[in-house]
Amino acid sequence: MKFKISLKKVFFIIILIGLVVYSVFFYRFFTGSNLVVDSASVYSSSPTKQVNPNSLLPVYLKIPKLNIDAVVENVGLTDSGAMDVPSVPMNVAWFDVGPRPGENGSSVIAGHSGYKDNIQAVFDNLYKLKIGDEIDVEDATGAMTVFIVSGLKNYNTDQSALSVFSSNDGLAHLNLITCSGDWNAVKQTHSARLVVFADKEITQ
Repeated sequence: MKFKISLKKVFFIIILIGLVVYSVFFYRFFTGSNLVVDSASVYSSSPTKQVNPNSLLPVYLKIPKLNIDAVVENVGLTDSGAMDVPSVPMNVAWFDVGPRPGENGSSVIAGHSGYKDNIQAVFDNLYKLKIGDEIDVEDATGAMTVFIVSGLKNYNTDQSALSVFSSNDGLAHLNLITCSGDWNAVKQTHSARLVVFADKEITQ
């Protein structure tokens, strides 16, 4: 069912509304009343700019000492429950199940080294990093988060790596992982993993 309103009725309603608004304004003005606007209600009713969470994702990993400027892929877990790896030798992979680089907790980025057929890989020289070296992560907005290397450690493949993926000190960490040790042709993997631990730089 459609409602039909005549043009005269519409005109009458508009005039009536105008008279009501004018009467309220007239009363407020001449009685000396002040209309106070609550700033909180103004801000809450105004549209807020939404931050696209994708713009905060890491897109480049930069290690000045090693001349690394690598594209960051996002990866999760494989079917076997292990962290996945980058799709190509010169990219790195951020473990997107954990925190983003710069957030509190341990953010983990993996990269290849010792790639088959002597193909160059992004983390071939990762072992050359020393305590105090700089690691940078750039997000999609161009913002850079700086980390400082705090240590290096080798893990056997059967050794627990819980400390690589978690922390409870309330600080932001970045841990880089790559293959190390001897190549096991039977298991098609290296015998160990090198982890570079880094902490978010604290600016004054």
